[in-house]
Amino acid sequence: MLQDSPSDRPQIASKQDLTDLCEVEDIDTGSVLRTTFSFVDTYNSAWFGQVSGVRKYDLTVEDLRENLRRISDEVIYPEMTAGLTIVADDNDMKRYYIKRPKLLCLDDLEETKLLPRMLVEEAQVLEILKPYGHRNLGRIAGIALQKYDIILQYRFDDDPRAFDVTACMSGIRAGIEQLHSLGLAHNDLNPLNIAMDQDDQPIILDFGSCRKFGEALLSGGTPGWIDEDYSTSARHHDESALRKLDRWLSKSQSERMSEVK
Repeated sequence: MLQDSPSDRPQIASKQDLTDLCEVEDIDTGSVLRTTFSFVDTYNSAWFGQVSGVRKYDLTVEDLRENLRRISDEVIYPEMTAGLTIVADDNDMKRYYIKRPKLLCLDDLEETKLLPRMLVEEAQVLEILKPYGHRNLGRIAGIALQKYDIILQYRFDDDPRAFDVTACMSGIRAGIEQLHSLGLAHNDLNPLNIAMDQDDQPIILDFGSCRKFGEALLSGGTPGWIDEDYSTSARHHDESALRKLDRWLSKSQSERMSEVK
């Protein structure tokens, strides 16, 4: 899986160059077991590394350079599947958000085996949604997604404008209703998976767990936003998450108004 040629190491100048940086802790003691990190270069070559017993804040640039190893393309990238849209505008990729494989999953052998499948299945779901162009589902070009500046999780911190909870929930429900009308459930609805556009309209993101009702899930739900562990796609997962979102938004709005006073 790992290609070890030192002459082919990426030139990392700082931690900010990394794609991901994460600490893995002992669940009982809270002590750091290892720090894992990944990097994707301009040629879409992926790199992964880890250092045992060191916190991410204590890692040096030299630690990163010495421990990053190239990942073979076939380990993480699925073969092109017929029917997927290819982004032709290679010279203007900065205007897209590129959804990549979850490289930190390389820390787990079983999850690593699922990486190509997870990426291609999400691309296939996006292709199903592409012709409908629903405002609250975003504009999609294959696995290249339109960029948004604000995520709902941080809307109250990042934007001083007044916020309309009712309008936001109405938009989210409209997007989910569109999914359900196609026989699909999102299965991972939470504030981190919803962006806000320039008109403060919610845009549902991250369709990695979106599947037809009753289909098996490779992953589903985010802790704190699900009522149960589940392994199959279902409408009620989204309905439960919508109720939680409504309560969370109302509480966040109330806290913000109290701070303003």
